[in-house]
Amino acid sequence: MTSKHYRRQRNKREKFIDEHFGDGYIVDEFVINRGHPNGAERHCIMNNGVIVIYNLISNVLVTKLLARPQQIKRYYENSGRKPPLEYEEILRLAREHNILGYNKL
Repeated sequence: MTSKHYRRQRNKREKFIDEHFGDGYIVDEFVINRGHPNGAERHCIMNNGVIVIYNLISNVLVTKLLARPQQIKRYYENSGRKPPLEYEEILRLAREHNILGYNKL
């Protein structure tokens, strides 16, 4: 299940991610609460450099992002958690995505 926002505005990004990166697998997750009316979110860091965001309560897919290196770094800096073994590879992919402008889709 996906949010209305995702269905209306993220089709191009979704298609690009599916065609070029596939599903990947979850390396780490963070609960993020920015005070959104629909509640907190679960941000999943994927091994392919994609961040998949779900509503924490409904588990509805909110969006998928092609991560920038600083985004990935902030998750760990803000949580105080130790990065997983895949961290450097995910940062490398995020740098590559950023250079290629993928994060602007």
